[in-house]
Amino acid sequence: MFKRKLGFAIVAMLLTAALVLSGCTKDKSPKDAIQSSMSKSADIKSYNFKGSMVIEDFNFPSDGESAAEAAAILNLMKSAELSWTGAYRVDPMMMELNLQLALKGDLAITFNVPVVMTQKKIWVKVPNIPMLPIPESVQNKFVELDLEQLAEESGQPLPNVDVAKSQKFSNDLLEIVFKHVDEKTYLKSVKAKDAGLPADVDAKQVIQFHLDQSQLEGFINTVIEKIAPEIIELLSTNAEYRDMLQLKQEDLDEAKTALADVKSGEISEALAEIKQELKKLDLTVNFALDKKDYPVYTDAKISAAIESEELTGSVGIKLVSHTTGINEEPKFEIGEPKAEEIMTMEEVQAEMGGMFGGFEEEF
Repeated sequence: MFKRKLGFAIVAMLLTAALVLSGCTKDKSPKDAIQSSMSKSADIKSYNFKGSMVIEDFNFPSDGESAAEAAAILNLMKSAELSWTGAYRVDPMMMELNLQLALKGDLAITFNVPVVMTQKKIWVKVPNIPMLPIPESVQNKFVELDLEQLAEESGQPLPNVDVAKSQKFSNDLLEIVFKHVDEKTYLKSVKAKDAGLPADVDAKQVIQFHLDQSQLEGFINTVIEKIAPEIIELLSTNAEYRDMLQLKQEDLDEAKTALADVKSGEISEALAEIKQELKKLDLTVNFALDKKDYPVYTDAKISAAIESEELTGSVGIKLVSHTTGINEEPKFEIGEPKAEEIMTMEEVQAEMGGMFGGFEEEF
């Protein structure tokens, strides 16, 4: 009898283990997976990141005297690639970002702009750009922006440099969007190789969002009727988000009233005009989640073509973002600059002869 009970117990434990393991390895539905990853993002305290933005198509022909100049700008835009690497830590808050702009073709040039940020200061390294007359005394120096000092001088509150809060706000927005979009219409799970993910992305599940011009009407209606009102409500009930975006409650009240005043007939008329002029729209976004449901990779590709009396042309952009080392010790490559590497904005302006005049007013 004892052996039989023991046998039943072992079989029961094996079956339980099998069920648990199958539950752990089975992919969630695309919508559940996205929403789960948004919730998990709140647990992220540090990470390294890299990404890029490439303009794959930019074609808006011009006539007349400006045609040659416009063609030169178009060729420059088509070859442009913006990339970045960096690291972030929530406590004590520190983020560094190394921006790189690469232009190809006849005017091939590449330059970097390192940026370091803490809760109260931002340092921007002056790049060495051959085509600009930047004095040697300024090259490779860090321009220091003291946020507390700028707030004092402007009489405005201290700018809220809170990357974690910005990330949480973005996650809350995405959660609202994916809560309301129709899963069967816009979302699906795809294999990593079919999504074209790089080999160094360790993805457990990849969810793809797709939107084209045939789905545009339904998506816009969803935004107006469900998504936008809930975003307004989110901002209305969260003072921290309002402060971060420098919004007042009356701004949100006005937006809410304007949204309520939009009539279905007006939407139909606007969509009819869009359909007539929009010749192509294709937006594909891949979200890759790791084994812990953290969002570790995103790529978005959009291509559009328009034909109207005012504007005719096409554009194509690809954006990639890859996060690594989540909740591990971040790898800071720049670090806070040393005293001898730092210059104030006034010192830079004096050396540059006012070339950067007014730059500090943006902060």
